[in-house]
Amino acid sequence: GKAISTPRKIAIGMGLAGLAFLFMTVFSIINGYPSAEAFKDLPAAEAAALKTGPWVLFVLYFFLTVAELFISPLGLSFVSKVAPKHLQGLWLCATAVGNLLLWIGPLIYNAYPIWVAWTVFFSVCIISMGVMLGMVKWLERVTE
Repeated sequence: GKAISTPRKIAIGMGLAGLAFLFMTVFSIINGYPSAEAFKDLPAAEAAALKTGPWVLFVLYFFLTVAELFISPLGLSFVSKVAPKHLQGLWLCATAVGNLLLWIGPLIYNAYPIWVAWTVFFSVCIISMGVMLGMVKWLERVTE
C-alpha cells in the first residue's frame, strides 16, 4: 500500500536490465557461442547452425525496454527535481558517457566468447542497482 520512490524505481530498472543481460549470458553459454574471431573461422554450415530465432531478441528487448522506461524518464525527472539548476545537464552528460563506453562490448566479444561481454554488462547493471539501493534512504530524504 506504500508508493515506491523514484530512486527505488530506478534501481528496479537497473535490475531489469541486469535480468536481460543475465538471460543473454545463460543463453550464450547454453548454445556455446564463440568469440567473433572464432565465429569468423567456422565453416558456413556450423555458423548457420549457431543462429537463433527472433524470440531471443523479443525477450531481450522487452526487458531492456521496460528497464529503460524505469530509468530514463524517471531519472531525468528526478534529477530536474532535486539537482541544482547548474548541474541538471549532468544527467544527459552521464548518458552520453555511458553511450560512449559501449565500444567495450565489441572489444570483449572480439577476444572472448560473447557470454563474457553479457556478463560484464550484467555486472555493471547489478553494481549500479546496488549503488542506487544503497543511496535510496538518502535520496528519499533529499526529495522530501
